[in-house]
Amino acid sequence: MNKKLRIGFLLIILLFLTSCVERRFESMKMKKAMREYDKEGLVLSDGSFYPDKITDFSVDDYLKWYKGLSHPLKLQLPKVQRPKELTKEQRVEDFNYFFDQIKNNYPFFGVLKRKHKMDFLNNYDKYKGMVEACKNDEEFRKTMEEVMLDLKNNHTRIADRDYVLKTMKYFSKNWKSPSIYYEFLNLNRQVVRNRYGIDGVQSDTEAKLDLDRRSAIFDNISDNNLEFDEAADGIALLKVKSMASSDKYSQDLKVLKEFLQNKHLYKALAIDIRGNTGGNMEYWQNFLLPKLITGPKTVTNNLFFKESDESKLIFADNSLNVERLSNVDISAIKLDHTDDLKRFDFYMKEVLTINPDTSDKDYGYPGSMYLLVDGEVFSAAEGFANFVKYSNTATLIGQNTGGDGITLGVINSVMPNSGLVFTYTNTLGYDPAGKINEENPTAPDILSKSYRDSITTIQQLMGAKN
Repeated sequence: MNKKLRIGFLLIILLFLTSCVERRFESMKMKKAMREYDKEGLVLSDGSFYPDKITDFSVDDYLKWYKGLSHPLKLQLPKVQRPKELTKEQRVEDFNYFFDQIKNNYPFFGVLKRKHKMDFLNNYDKYKGMVEACKNDEEFRKTMEEVMLDLKNNHTRIADRDYVLKTMKYFSKNWKSPSIYYEFLNLNRQVVRNRYGIDGVQSDTEAKLDLDRRSAIFDNISDNNLEFDEAADGIALLKVKSMASSDKYSQDLKVLKEFLQNKHLYKALAIDIRGNTGGNMEYWQNFLLPKLITGPKTVTNNLFFKESDESKLIFADNSLNVERLSNVDISAIKLDHTDDLKRFDFYMKEVLTINPDTSDKDYGYPGSMYLLVDGEVFSAAEGFANFVKYSNTATLIGQNTGGDGITLGVINSVMPNSGLVFTYTNTLGYDPAGKINEENPTAPDILSKSYRDSITTIQQLMGAKN
């Protein structure tokens, strides 16, 4: 063996030994730390916490423990490892965990039967057989995606890495919400980080603390989220591609200010949200609409929930006025398909009021407003369309929207063995007309087949007014 080969061989051995030493040292540190838990066996002596310990809690125990926290804990996040292939029994256990959560929380089984002639819960044996037939973890993931497609709801899915990471970063900014902090810890568990190859996220103690789980569905717009143009003579156009996160506000505010400073030039404003699949409720509730309206706007929605651990976590947020359905007389409220409510336990009357933002002298557009919609309008964008219609803020033109915009947001849950994250909504949301928004998405005031047809319709309406 020549000198260069010997040196190379020695370097390889040295690197291997160094790696072994590092792993052994990391393991020793972890074992030492694990021996230094507080008397409850939860928080380490240095005030840090292993997220995997979250599985030791019942929901009631977690809420008691959470109330004793004065600040978010520093998380112990061991290095990500390659996940081991699951056994058949572990995949079935994960499926059963998923199925029980959907059974106990999902609000749209009645809608599924009426719209799609499907009894999801009755398909348990079929779905279990599909899982048992999986030969590896990738087949299991694809099978679970297929099962979730039968729920016919875009909030219900197996999450990808990008979504999981964005959710962790978003939830890191609000440890003041017990349900958000619970899910934040859950997503930081080793099994999740191994599955998705994520190092983990610490709490952001400098962030504001008024964020909402209804905002935790993310846009995919990289730039130019809001665009201002002239659709036709006397008609301004604001194209809103996504209900964006707060990092877009400064950029979008420049566009809004340009329009508002020139609003006197236009007799009508068309807000185009066609193709907008949602994002953050805060975008239109706290940013877009307050800039455009000249007076307060209000709608009332009716929300229903099943009793479950997941609901208990959400209701622990004191800002929600939730009551037991058995204690409330809703007989005077006009609601479709009240037979569905026999399976629900809690009720929330949501009175949503948006006030104008008067901080800028150019706030508010006093002319006629029109909202352009289509079947791709969903989630937070659907919530916007529904609010605008029932608050008489604008005339809707286009096609029926996609629905499921009246909700408290999504639940992010974790399969115990695979670490796969699955999401779903637990809110049966009725709009002000008493219709289930998922079953009866917002209908336009005026049907239109195309953008050009919609602008022509606005021109005709302006002519009639003139």
